[in-house]
Parts: sequence; C-alpha cells; structure tokens
Amino acid sequence: MRALFMVFAALALPWIGGCGSAPSTASAAARSVSEGDPAVMNRDCKLLGTVSGRSLFGGADEARVQNAMNDAREKAAAIGATHVIFLAADTKGILNRGNASARAYRCDPKAS
Repeated sequence: MRALFMVFAALALPWIGGCGSAPSTASAAARSVSEGDPAVMNRDCKLLGTVSGRSLFGGADEARVQNAMNDAREKAAAIGATHVIFLAADTKGILNRGNASARAYRCDPKAS
C-alpha cells in the first residue's frame, strides 16, 4: 500500500506543483519572443504558423493565463519565431484552465 502511494505521489507531483498562484517563469528562449504589432508583422515578417499554450493548474485566473501565454511563447521559440501576436488568452473550458493562442512570426533583422 505504501509503495502504491509513493507511485501515485511521484506521478501527481508535476500536476500538483503547478497549483501556486504565481506564474511560471519562462525560459530564455521564450523570453526572447516579443509581442509584435500586427500591421508590422504582416508586412515585414514571415508567418510561421499558429501556436497554442495551456495551463492546467495555477491558482488565480491571471496566473493561468500568463502560464498559458508562456507555454505559447515556448512553442513559438521552438519553431524559430522572434515575435507573436496573441489571438486569444482566457480561462474558459471544462476545467477552467488557461488557454492562449498566437500567430508566430520570424522577423529577420533589416540589412543596412
């Protein structure tokens, strides 16, 4: 019985660990992805695709939304994006989890 509890605890810890009210810290790659202006992004940058992020647990609504946005930035960074434009960020759904969706863009530095 104790062994069963230890297995359950080991499996549940990652889910329970996100129950605090503070937003999770984004990685350096995610922090390098900036929010962009739609007029500039659509004109000067390459659209890489749409990314979505989510946060299953996280205390207050604001924390869940921020965690979902960080998750979307992580996914944008993974496909080479330098900027995102968030389409939606909310806490709707059956579990009231955080959700975010964004368009991911790569903007190359302009040659002088």
